[in-house]
Amino acid sequence: MADTSLLISGGINIGNKVRLYYDSVTNEAGIQVKLTNKSGGNSVKGYIVTASDGTNRAFKNCVINSPDIIGVVAEAGIADGSECWVWMSGSICQVYYIGNTTRGYFARNLVTADGGSAGQAIAEALPSSPFATDKHFQEIGHLLESRVGAGLALTNTHFN
Repeated sequence: MADTSLLISGGINIGNKVRLYYDSVTNEAGIQVKLTNKSGGNSVKGYIVTASDGTNRAFKNCVINSPDIIGVVAEAGIADGSECWVWMSGSICQVYYIGNTTRGYFARNLVTADGGSAGQAIAEALPSSPFATDKHFQEIGHLLESRVGAGLALTNTHFN
């Protein structure tokens, strides 16, 4: 059977706050929503975020030890208080990791013992002690790409 799908690099907007997006360079694909950046600084591509507690329809960087992840920042350099595209659960997108990643590994928010900064992620084979259950509730998905050192890696996202 012939592939009759339409390949579109870029987005299909639904209004001006939601889009189905595909990037042929990074291989990111999925659903993005536009939310206000309330991280306190410019947005950082790949940072994991949670809902802002001070502004409606806004995000802030997810703090360490938090299970409340709602998305992944899609754009870098968007000023605090401005609207920014954010990847939603189920998307395949680049996430910022504090160290090496391995395809197939579990991806999660940081716990205190990991080091790193708010908004960054870590990869491990499986949630390990201590706090294996807590780590599971901070899961953000599974790695689709291996890399050496800190930086962006393609991740199939889902937020527990």
